[in-house]
Amino acid sequence: MTTLTTHPGDPPATLLQRIQEAFQQRENRHAVIGAAACLGCLGLMYASNLRHFVYTWSSDENYSHGFLVPLLSLYFANEAIRRGPIERRGGMLIGVSFLVLSVILRLATIVVPVGIVGDAGLLIGLAGVCSLIAGRVAMMRLGFAIAFLAFMVPLPVALYSALASPLQKIVTQLGATVLTTIGIPVLCEGNMMTLPGGVKMFVAEACSGMRQLTGFLALTTAVAYLSGRPAWYRAVVVASSIPIAMTANVLRVALTGWIMYRINPEFASGHFHTLEGLLMMAVGLGLLALECAGLEILFGPKPSASTAGGEGTAR
Repeated sequence: MTTLTTHPGDPPATLLQRIQEAFQQRENRHAVIGAAACLGCLGLMYASNLRHFVYTWSSDENYSHGFLVPLLSLYFANEAIRRGPIERRGGMLIGVSFLVLSVILRLATIVVPVGIVGDAGLLIGLAGVCSLIAGRVAMMRLGFAIAFLAFMVPLPVALYSALASPLQKIVTQLGATVLTTIGIPVLCEGNMMTLPGGVKMFVAEACSGMRQLTGFLALTTAVAYLSGRPAWYRAVVVASSIPIAMTANVLRVALTGWIMYRINPEFASGHFHTLEGLLMMAVGLGLLALECAGLEILFGPKPSASTAGGEGTAR
């Protein structure tokens, strides 16, 4: 956006401090006002998408993490800004192109109402505003923070079902295998599990693991970004979200079956079932922590800022 006056020993400037100083400088004030105006126009143009986000986050437990995503994105943007001053350079062509594409995508949803197209247009518009106002270097610096907002976008229902259905069957079969292994024979018929004594347990689509997967994918991406590790390390951590989420969900199904058979079927529903979900989320976090600890043992501790390559001082 602009270079900020700093002195040796001063703490890194935050995003808010850079905006405030840019506004105080007459030659940069128009950029701050222009950015605010562009963001306001984007908000008005995509108001229906924003309302849909809030409604989905508050009504669909699969996307309840959506409220945290914008806050985490702001945190990532602030950390990126704190890495050093950014010289406002280039980005006009890229910014205008992105904004034009954003408008086209929004208009397209009027003719063909596909929500995810408009959602993508919103993110592209944000990248366009960043490039147009602050420059190409700033857009590259803030690229991850903008891209992370994709985790707040709900998947189309058809795509969600296409992914959840096979996961539902896999979780049912693996859960039955775990129960059989611990001495509780299970008969599987599709997604219906029959326990001894005629106790039946249906593995619903909500138990497919998609809920854990969407949350863990966002979580592992954030952890990978903050790790300061090489690209391969980050890729391994992000990819691990799939087996971690699946493992946690299979354990949840097996625990539910064990409770229904050994204790009382009533304890496998309602608040108890919700408590199981929270417990398995904690198990997933524990598995992620063990994975990171194992990688650190195998490949050594995180390199210090002075030896870590890649970032340096951006100008």
